[in-house]
Amino acid sequence: MDSKAAGLTLSLGIVIAIIGYILWQSTIGLDTKLDDITTILQNSADGVNILQIATIMVGVGLVVHAVGLLNTRGIAGGNSENLGIFCIITAIFIWVTSLSLSLAMAEMGEKYLAALPGAQAGDATAISIVGSIEVAGGFTQSVQVAANSLAALLAGIGWISVGIAYRGSDFKGALSFLPLGWLAILQGLILVVAMIVINPLVSLEAGSQISGISFVLIVLWSVSAGLKLYSSSD
Repeated sequence: MDSKAAGLTLSLGIVIAIIGYILWQSTIGLDTKLDDITTILQNSADGVNILQIATIMVGVGLVVHAVGLLNTRGIAGGNSENLGIFCIITAIFIWVTSLSLSLAMAEMGEKYLAALPGAQAGDATAISIVGSIEVAGGFTQSVQVAANSLAALLAGIGWISVGIAYRGSDFKGALSFLPLGWLAILQGLILVVAMIVINPLVSLEAGSQISGISFVLIVLWSVSAGLKLYSSSD
């Protein structure tokens, strides 16, 4: 892959993914707690079409971004760059794989809403269905949260490694005033701190909000590096 294609996939992929994530989060509810299974099921069912579109956007965007990132190998060079890219792509694989759990929640949500009126009316069968779906939904949500946390930790380690590699490189992004090495280290540190400090000591919701800062920086890093690669081929 030439530098123009690498730059385009690196930057465009992450932009598509972040737009999809914003759609997904707005559908679930910006203030919805990660353990509020009832609300997640209901919102997933109500916004099932948007959720499906958002899931596709996140999945496709992350895969395209991974291809672009893989084709940046050699810009900084060294074991640190190789380790970083490997960790990030592994994290992307976990994220993409766990997207199926979001679709599963939407399907369960539709069945949940269908059975809920009967359960509220006291129908024993409907009550049993609602209870079973809540248990299954809780398990599915727990698996997804755990997978996403592991992926975020791996991504954090990866970006720190990439940042260390880029500190010794002369390559500058389109936004030359932003040093790619230090920016990558910063976004990696934010993810690591959010996963191993904020999540267990404060809350998963707080950790998710802190991680959001890192994801914005990752978009900035990828767009800056991608645009530079794209323009350098002209």
